[in-house]
Amino acid sequence: MVFLKGYDVIYCDDSFPFYPLFVKMASPRSKVIIRLGDFHLMYYFSGWKYRFLHFFEKQGWKAADKILSISEAMQEQLASEGFSSVVVPDPVEPANFITDEKPGTDKIVMFHGVITRNKNLDVMLKAALLMPEIYFWIVGDGPDAQRLMGQATENVVFTGWHDYKTINNLIGHCHIGLALRSDNPGNEYVVTSPFLQYAASGKPCLVTRRKVFGKYKWQFSNVGEMIDKIQYLLKHPEEGKKLQKRVLKRHNARKVADQIWYQLSS
Repeated sequence: MVFLKGYDVIYCDDSFPFYPLFVKMASPRSKVIIRLGDFHLMYYFSGWKYRFLHFFEKQGWKAADKILSISEAMQEQLASEGFSSVVVPDPVEPANFITDEKPGTDKIVMFHGVITRNKNLDVMLKAALLMPEIYFWIVGDGPDAQRLMGQATENVVFTGWHDYKTINNLIGHCHIGLALRSDNPGNEYVVTSPFLQYAASGKPCLVTRRKVFGKYKWQFSNVGEMIDKIQYLLKHPEEGKKLQKRVLKRHNARKVADQIWYQLSS
């Protein structure tokens, strides 16, 4: 698509590992800016396979004229490998998560997204087993759904896939959001969209402990810690409003778009 087109600037958003290198080879006179949404290779490879493929990934980083990272944790990892970058965080559009729906009397803890082993939903099932009075909603579908359904207790509700436009109403019904990830090293650097979406809706959100969240209070490392924090947050919904204020100050889509445009223009 870009071969010898001579574009002034080519912006590679959340690109896969080798794409920036191919783009630069195809259009060498263009200014290529890459925004690293994930360290994709870390998700799928480790050991010598990762080191081998990562060598070529770094050639793409070297070829790029500028690298945008989505978190300070990612920026620090890049710096440890000799690459400078500018932090431009992930965005969320507040207007997409305005809803009139309100939680009912049933206490609901909710996860939404593609259901894969990388999300570590097993920890949610373990919590549900120990908290039978709470409903745990799993909103979405994916390759790990059937396995989880076979292990779930009656208070775990699998809603199936929902269109993006209806997620805000489901979030409106819940009391606490969960943004879960496994201990795969690739997960250390990304806050994930569900976290931002619960925050934009003013809901408290619990997350698995990761570098990207820094000193964020509502992280957990095991099921016991997760349960303790669920019990606290159910009694303190105002924590969601605190999170909303913090997240929208930094991740508002309009502000992020302005930052990206500035980087493209400079």
